[in-house]
Amino acid sequence: MITAIVSLPQPPLLLAGMTGGPVAEVEELRDACRRALWSALATGPDGILIVGGLRAVEVGEPLSIRVGRELVADACTAGPGQPRTVPVRCEAVPTSIEADAATALGRELASGPQRICAVVMADGSARRGPKAPGYLDERAAPFDARVERALASGAAASLAELEAELAAELLVAGRAAWNVMAGLAGGRAWQAELRYSGDPFGVWYPVAVWT
Repeated sequence: MITAIVSLPQPPLLLAGMTGGPVAEVEELRDACRRALWSALATGPDGILIVGGLRAVEVGEPLSIRVGRELVADACTAGPGQPRTVPVRCEAVPTSIEADAATALGRELASGPQRICAVVMADGSARRGPKAPGYLDERAAPFDARVERALASGAAASLAELEAELAAELLVAGRAAWNVMAGLAGGRAWQAELRYSGDPFGVWYPVAVWT
């Protein structure tokens, strides 16, 4: 049983020491991630499931899972009240997986009896402007806006419909994980809240929590 779902971004800048010192935009994003996780942990889960994309070029633990582990550890040790010890499981999903298969995987992951908080690691398009990693693509903002509306309203069906081919063209690192999130949601009604939405470095980073 899924008690909460958190969607977090996965930029390496969120890893400790990567910026060499405080960067305002990164600290704002990290704080939004921390607070979203606190809200999800307040549901009292028995375990945490981190879902992240695995790119074909990655060997070993993928970046998405590494960032997720660090954010979860930070939230569990620095959160309100006593430090929490919650078992963490990770599921790396190939970024090339088809939408239907990813959504089916999400349903399978949600089928167990334990109370689980799911942490979905997902970035939007990296083609948001001339200085973005993939330069500017006019289709990027509308695609990200679709995801933003879905995350803000708890519309799992919209996440299930994200197209693999278009997402790949727009350098959307989180498409497969969001498809999995649709399956994790299981057709239930969720109270959804978008905690952060911005593209300070040309990549769209959303933070959302569903309870």
